[in-house]
Amino acid sequence: MRLQRVSNTKIYVIVFLVSIGFLVVIFRLVYIQLYGRTDYIERVVEKFPKATVEKVPVYRGAIKDRKGVELAISLPTFSIFAFPQSVKNKEELARRLSAVLNQKEEEILKKLNSDRKFVWLARQIDKEHLNYIRGVIRDTENQNAVGLQEDYKRVYPHGYLASNLIGFVGAEGRGLEGIEYMLDDRLYSKEVKKVFLYSPKGGRMALNLEEEEKDFKTKDIQLTIDFGVQVILEDIKEKIVRDWNPRRVSLIVMDLNSGDILGIANYPHYDPNNFKNYPPQNRRNYAVTDIFEPGSVMKPFFVGLALDKGYVSFNYVVDTEKGRAEFFGRTIIDVHPYDRLSIDQVIVKSSNIGTAKIARFLSKKDVEELFKNIHFNSSFGVLPGEVKPKLPNLNHPANIIYASIGQGLAVNLLNLCVAFGGLATNQIIKPRIIYETNKPKTVLNDKLFSEKVLNWLHKNLIRVVEEGTAVSAKSDYFTIAGKTGTAQKFDTRTGKYSMEKVVAYFVGYFPATNPKFVAGIMVDEPKGRAFGGTTAAPYFKELVERIAFYERLEPDKTNKLSSDRSVKN
Repeated sequence: MRLQRVSNTKIYVIVFLVSIGFLVVIFRLVYIQLYGRTDYIERVVEKFPKATVEKVPVYRGAIKDRKGVELAISLPTFSIFAFPQSVKNKEELARRLSAVLNQKEEEILKKLNSDRKFVWLARQIDKEHLNYIRGVIRDTENQNAVGLQEDYKRVYPHGYLASNLIGFVGAEGRGLEGIEYMLDDRLYSKEVKKVFLYSPKGGRMALNLEEEEKDFKTKDIQLTIDFGVQVILEDIKEKIVRDWNPRRVSLIVMDLNSGDILGIANYPHYDPNNFKNYPPQNRRNYAVTDIFEPGSVMKPFFVGLALDKGYVSFNYVVDTEKGRAEFFGRTIIDVHPYDRLSIDQVIVKSSNIGTAKIARFLSKKDVEELFKNIHFNSSFGVLPGEVKPKLPNLNHPANIIYASIGQGLAVNLLNLCVAFGGLATNQIIKPRIIYETNKPKTVLNDKLFSEKVLNWLHKNLIRVVEEGTAVSAKSDYFTIAGKTGTAQKFDTRTGKYSMEKVVAYFVGYFPATNPKFVAGIMVDEPKGRAFGGTTAAPYFKELVERIAFYERLEPDKTNKLSSDRSVKN
């Protein structure tokens, strides 16, 4: 009986060990099939003297505007590969290939004489050369040693248009900047691994290691950008650069109903088809990647806040002390000296002293609430490289005064456009760059000020254009509401604000009687006697009229123009 128990125990142990071994084999096979198939085959293939595994790019999705205009596309090309040790007539092959390839004969010959078992002779060749190269391979008797592989080349058909937004891809087909980088996974910038095998009898073989159709389906991306609007912005940008020779320029147009960014242009720009020919700074999307002090553009928000809190009335009058006053040991001046100004004149004439005196009523909590309401406390997270505003330490009362005239805080142009959109609609709407027709807008704040204060600001922002500091933005066809800004840049070398280097702005919305769009122009370090009213406002007028007519909007000054004509007649 005891011997029988021992015998049974041995049988159980053997069965157990066999089962474990069987399970290990099964798990190994499952792993190879599901997870390690490619790695396993690669290790096996590399042991063969005339076989290799190489990455081959697949089609990358196109980037289009909201109406389907292609901004970035992948054109079919082809690449040439070779097994050097089996290539015949190398000199003739190199000489004839160099006639159409962007390579010298010596460079091609060096690859053909390589001791490597596999080389790429050229990548992304235009298909117009396909028949010629096939003929060269045939003439040199290299059908078994030299082959062609389908490839794709990223092309930006409109050159520098929206280049700082779109970005580019590198040699490996991966997005390196802009939308190409941000949406790299959605555009499927992956590569298929293939086995390239040389056989004297069977010729060349290229076998997929991965299920291309299953794993690498590509999708096109539609942006909210409108090609027509973008062309207008690019054209106006060129005029600003030509007239003022600035360091940087940014322009943005947004749809107030949806938050869609319809156009975003920057200078300096670059051609993404030849991005290596430009310095890295040309690739920045300055509208979101760089922050600047906003200057007088902040005044409506601080004056509106004081009115909304009931600290001052609509009849309030400010003594601006003939354009020169001291606050916390620092002198603030007005460009044009005034005596007493009503609160609406403070906005229309853009008085620094008037705004600063009104800002004295505001508490730290009030200003923190304002910054939160206009979404200055964080970035929107919708564009690559977007930075959040830099806000002052409001524990110091002086910083509230300076912030009211746009000093001591820094924001980007997108921040300002979204905030001004709030003055147009009483809603802070999150901007978006991906075009999605059925997705509702995202409202970050649905009440900026009371309707009474908002209407007052609305009326006086129109007056800024019709009779104030931005009369050069006045249109004969459309009512515009907006604000100029001229921010002196702080010079870290002298510890003072520069008298020569400024950032000039105009931010506004239109048509003011029924706001549909908000836009902004930022000009960094224009040369000459530059202010927001001279460097940005005139171009804003052109922006409004061209975009409004492009969108087929009915002019809202038609009645006035008709009456003017009748008087003249």
